[in-house]
Amino acid sequence: MDDVMREFAQLATDRPAELRKRKADGKKVVPYIGQFVPEELLHAAGVEPYLICRGGEPEPPEAVLDDMLRFLNPLARSMAGFYLMGLDPVMPLADLIVASQPECHVQRMAEYLELQGLPLFKVGVPQNWDKAYAGEYYFRELEQLKAKLEDLTCALVSDDSVREYIGYDNEINALLRRIDALRKTDSPPLGGYDFIHLNHYSFFVDPRVAIEKLTAIAVRLEAGQGKFVADCPRILLAGHAVAVGDYLVVKNLEDAGALIATEMMDEGLRWYRWDTEMDGDPLRNLWRAKYLDKVPVNIFQPAWRHRFEHMKALIAGYRIDGVVWYQLAYDEIYDMECTVITKWLRDLKVPLLKLETSYEYSREATGPLNTKVESFVESLRGGK
Repeated sequence: MDDVMREFAQLATDRPAELRKRKADGKKVVPYIGQFVPEELLHAAGVEPYLICRGGEPEPPEAVLDDMLRFLNPLARSMAGFYLMGLDPVMPLADLIVASQPECHVQRMAEYLELQGLPLFKVGVPQNWDKAYAGEYYFRELEQLKAKLEDLTCALVSDDSVREYIGYDNEINALLRRIDALRKTDSPPLGGYDFIHLNHYSFFVDPRVAIEKLTAIAVRLEAGQGKFVADCPRILLAGHAVAVGDYLVVKNLEDAGALIATEMMDEGLRWYRWDTEMDGDPLRNLWRAKYLDKVPVNIFQPAWRHRFEHMKALIAGYRIDGVVWYQLAYDEIYDMECTVITKWLRDLKVPLLKLETSYEYSREATGPLNTKVESFVESLRGGK
């Protein structure tokens, strides 16, 4: 698999350079923030999309503290900080930045980008998702986004084009499900570290290229040998986001001898377990897929019971020995959810390790982190 994986990684790395060429040829570049912005709609409009979800480094969150509160989570501050430091290669190219607005951290970050003079279009995402009027609000936001893209490109977005890209996205989802299913085996050929990277690469290349590479990887993995010992501790990684570049904790868990067998993350990974309907109004189908036909995200309330039922299904389906709750510093609502999840998991006799990150990965910080991770993995191994 290694050669195809390297090719996939290189294509994702080369995407900003490709965008500069496309912009020089007259194409519109539209970075987007958050998965409530339908990537399929951007592709269908003929623009060049690029997911902004980069984190894992200590300097960018600190760089914006003159204008942003320290008590915003480090991912939100990082996305602004990479731009401020001149390290974001795509936002300076943007003809438009589309940012979903589900909670205060990303809202403040979007306001900061506006302050810097960047062209923003905000997509409001009401938190009371189980109310009909809230869903209609989000649908109207998608209609306005479609109209904004048509104004930007001076061309109508056809239903057929949206359906075409919905089809590509569904194919990517199906391939990720196919690869993910291998982690249910006793000795999987890949773990969470590789699977998370595959998700990230798939955001940055043309969807048809992603389908080609994921197909080749799936075939090789299915024919390959297991990478993990059969009795290693099996972990569910849950929380807000594993950002592009934030791989230290994931790597440490698997270096300590555990297998990240599955994830329950709201951002940073594709919502690959749920496809979008092809028949009917494609915009309405995207609305349902992003807003209703999936496990609710943490900020949707009241949703914690719904989310825990999904977590229980993952624990059973992937034979999970323990849960690692990986949250961003100052993400208070994830902190609240962790409290109730810990209690409910205790009732099921499933151990939980809570890890919180501010992207401060100095030697002084990583020492205690490694000790926590290794101790947790050893305790799981002792309980098997």
